[in-house]
Amino acid sequence: MPTITHENVDELNAIVTIELSQDDYLPKVNSKLKEYRQKAQIKGFRPGKVPMGMIKRKFGTTVLVEEVNEAIGENLNQYFKDNNLRVLGQPLAIEDKNLKLSIHKPSDYTFKFELGLAPEFEIKGLSTDNQLPFYDLSVSEEELEAEIDNVRKKYSKGFQEGINDVQEDDMLAISLEELNENGDIKEGGVVKEETFLALRDIANEELKDNLLSATLSDSFDIDVFTIEDKDETYIRKHVLGIEEDQEINKMFRLTIKEIKRVDKAELNEEFFKQLFPNEEIDSEEAFREKVKSEIYKGYKQSSLNHFSNLVFDFLLEENKLDLPVEFLKKWLKETNEGITDEFFEGKEFEAFIKNTNWSLLRDKLAEKYKVEVNYQDVEDATRGEILRYFNYQIPPYGEMMDSMLQKILSDRKEVNRRFEAIMDERILEKTSEDMGKEMKDVSREEFEQILKDYQASKNPAPVEENTETEVEA
Repeated sequence: MPTITHENVDELNAIVTIELSQDDYLPKVNSKLKEYRQKAQIKGFRPGKVPMGMIKRKFGTTVLVEEVNEAIGENLNQYFKDNNLRVLGQPLAIEDKNLKLSIHKPSDYTFKFELGLAPEFEIKGLSTDNQLPFYDLSVSEEELEAEIDNVRKKYSKGFQEGINDVQEDDMLAISLEELNENGDIKEGGVVKEETFLALRDIANEELKDNLLSATLSDSFDIDVFTIEDKDETYIRKHVLGIEEDQEINKMFRLTIKEIKRVDKAELNEEFFKQLFPNEEIDSEEAFREKVKSEIYKGYKQSSLNHFSNLVFDFLLEENKLDLPVEFLKKWLKETNEGITDEFFEGKEFEAFIKNTNWSLLRDKLAEKYKVEVNYQDVEDATRGEILRYFNYQIPPYGEMMDSMLQKILSDRKEVNRRFEAIMDERILEKTSEDMGKEMKDVSREEFEQILKDYQASKNPAPVEENTETEVEA
């Protein structure tokens, strides 16, 4: 067994020494070289008959270095675990110019590494005496009406017939005909017999006003490139259906061919049951109360999410931990090409330190609240995310879902990111219960502005660095 010792330079830095005897690595080296000999394809020799001396010359030192590194990594990680050493970043090898690894002169080796240590600390600020704003959103009648209107459209069974006037939410079937310089239909010009236009997508306010006062079959001469808030390439391809370089005049005649208006679902018990199958709703009044409660539930979840963010910020501010900053700078420079001294003066390094700080707090809080996350939790959360993305229009299990899960979760960094996100969510949910809440009544518009102001005040996203990794010599 290797001999390992460590000596603290100070509370945040240490030197670890590992002494490897030949017995700690050489048997594995010889075993692996025998495997190489059996598989080696070298001209002039049958498989398994290549002289061991040739195998050693060709592969020996490489295999020796690999096995020494593996022995160092395995034993140091176990030592850190056994001695409760929380190491940040990776141990950094202290160069020994006299040390040379060679298969021709295997020896006992001594390696020294610099360590950056996590600080010992107790969490501050976690108390109901510390109050943070919690925003309670009311549901206005306008918001309720808008939501009911939306769900009635969503559960529509088609379009109304015989519509002649135009309203804000209508979809128009229109034709477009290219005009000449005199404002007449251009002979041989571009004609789009039918395309669809939603009034909400119209960028040209004058055109929008004209259409809202129009009736079926009315025509307007327009600059076709202002019909939607899109670039010219998009209009050519998706509205007119022509090549990008085809020469055309910008003026076209728009004619309303058909007005499509959603035939909204009726407010009756059949509709109420369709929307809320597990509820007994037998009147429009009860339906309105149910929809209002669902809107409020969503508002409350948004408030809880924002409160969790405030708790996160508060705890970081209250627990600015001492970190081995100089060690971390050195580690980042040695493990990331292109990082210069200027990096450490910028926002990215500030965010990295903040992220490291939170990582330590997260672990302490997870221990306090006994919060755990496993791979199944990550898979379940990802499954839910996929279902929401497809608006629950795909089966939650089966070949299609399995394929998408495998594609997303085959990336180890992505799995780690999702693991940490779930851990953060669960921890902040627990910590929020132990923090004081200063209740504040606000409207949805006021709350949206609060969220915008909050986001504007945030620092750039932290650099994605894993601060605890396997040892690699």
